[in-house]
Amino acid sequence: MKYLSLALALPLLAAAASAQAPSLDARVNLNIADRSLEDVVAELRARSGANIVVIDPQDAAKRISDKRVTIELNDVPWRDALDLVAEKVGGVVERRPAEILAVIRPPKVDIVTEVPTDIREVIKAIAKSAGANVVVGPEVVGTVDVRFQDVPWREALNVTAKSLGFVVVEEGHGVLRVVAPQKLEDQLETRTYQLRYLRPKSLYKPVIKSEFIQQTQAKAGGGASAGAASDPTKGFSALMALKKALSSKGDLDYIDTANVVIIRDTQQVQDSIRTMLTRLDVEPSQVFCDVKFVSTLNGDLLNLGVDYGPDGAQVTAVGGQIPITLPFNQGSGGWDDWIIASPNGEGPFVDPTLNGGATFVPDTIFGSLSFQKFQGTLRLLQRDTSTEVIQAPKIIALDGQEATIFVGETIRYAEAKSEQGQAGGLQLTIGEAGGSPVEIGFQLLMRPNVVPGTDRIMMEVIPKETSLSGQSSNSAIAPQGFDIFTIGASGLEGSIALPRTRSSTIVTTMMLDAGQTAVIGGLTSDQDVKIHSKIPFLGDIPVLGFLFSHDSNSRERRSLIVFVTPTIVHTREDQEVLLQQELSRRRVGLKEQMDSLLNPVTAPATPPAGE
Repeated sequence: MKYLSLALALPLLAAAASAQAPSLDARVNLNIADRSLEDVVAELRARSGANIVVIDPQDAAKRISDKRVTIELNDVPWRDALDLVAEKVGGVVERRPAEILAVIRPPKVDIVTEVPTDIREVIKAIAKSAGANVVVGPEVVGTVDVRFQDVPWREALNVTAKSLGFVVVEEGHGVLRVVAPQKLEDQLETRTYQLRYLRPKSLYKPVIKSEFIQQTQAKAGGGASAGAASDPTKGFSALMALKKALSSKGDLDYIDTANVVIIRDTQQVQDSIRTMLTRLDVEPSQVFCDVKFVSTLNGDLLNLGVDYGPDGAQVTAVGGQIPITLPFNQGSGGWDDWIIASPNGEGPFVDPTLNGGATFVPDTIFGSLSFQKFQGTLRLLQRDTSTEVIQAPKIIALDGQEATIFVGETIRYAEAKSEQGQAGGLQLTIGEAGGSPVEIGFQLLMRPNVVPGTDRIMMEVIPKETSLSGQSSNSAIAPQGFDIFTIGASGLEGSIALPRTRSSTIVTTMMLDAGQTAVIGGLTSDQDVKIHSKIPFLGDIPVLGFLFSHDSNSRERRSLIVFVTPTIVHTREDQEVLLQQELSRRRVGLKEQMDSLLNPVTAPATPPAGE
């Protein structure tokens, strides 16, 4: 083809987007042989989108960025893979401020106490081995019995402090404090957190009309829901989670106009909340869904026997325009000419000298027997009468958010009521029906959920197609698809039109890869019609009755098939690709239509070779 169709482009787009889009939930497959640590970290950085750096010690002999790594992992969270890779080169992954992950090779300690030793002495020994700046609070007292052998110093310090219920707090410039948790409760800090993508639900939410959605909206003035409408933070689940992470003395405020959270709490809680928001406040993915609702109509027709038509066998007489000569030789001037015609050829009843009237004698024609209505048929025909795309909606939705699209029209209709009049007669009144209006067309309701760390999508999809199926054609009182009923009596009769609808609905939840097309349903309805006709008596004759009877069997099968193709949209570039593909497809389709209209004869029936 001269262009890449959207159906073919979507899988390519999905594969490219999946390979380029970083995700904090990404799972990786590593099959690495003799590659430097810097190369492996760069690959994990691109896959996760996290800030990962490799920090070499000042001693050149202890550099780790050039260390070679050989590892094979399948479907492992990237964070676990990073820890294993760092361990391969004798390093660890350390979390730094601003959510920076540093791959370092820290000093390791070897400390063995023969008897319980003052915890302050053990902390001092660890800090001296690592060359770290550590401050020990006066409340830190007690004895510990430890045995560390080739253990990273920071891990040894944390474990030693926790053994007696103390905590290690990191201050600025790499200074560490070992204090009691009670001390921290009196040292509250105030920090602000700007939320980017986490927001409370909008006060103005469109109402989605579908019988498949539970109506949870409260009535006007209705209790808790009314309170949630006046205060959007009550339904803000992220704020509820943050409040649960606060200490007993912590406090949280939310500025809705700026979408900013202000928290006053201990440093430990602040660090925990910062980690939570880093994980939660991320850009959500979007899912572009291309849906095609296809209708096919297949007809099987079997006619067997002799068909005499709807009026049965007939014998008719048709005339050939031949004048009668009887057994006489007309025009010879003898007496026989006077039977019909006078010597002047006008006839005795036409000759004005013999007939004073205006008699007209038409030509007399011979009769004939015609068997032109006799038809013998033996037909066996199977045909696919039509295949059409009823609707092809395209819709894009945020990950985890429902979306709907309706393409159709709304038709209002009336109902009639009969009442007894004051004079005893029947009085008819007409008003809008209780079930009016009726909506016909196509509705798609979907809710996509991208599986974290993959290019797979769990989708809830509900396509519904509704059409009018009444038997009436277009008339003065009803459009096509309505049924017309006659009501009333005693000369007060009237007609009313009511719609008859036919709908097809599929409710399903599926798991799809991005760009994969799925057939989520085929709704099939069959209609069989059998007709047997024969000539009385003659059609009952054994064997020969076949010549005087006719059997017609027909079956009409209507199938509705829904095709769904979802694609994950990670970035603005992905949206631009989708837009350009759709515009290109429409331009080519319009050009082909114009070519077929302007050049109906010269237009090629099939695409040239190589397209």
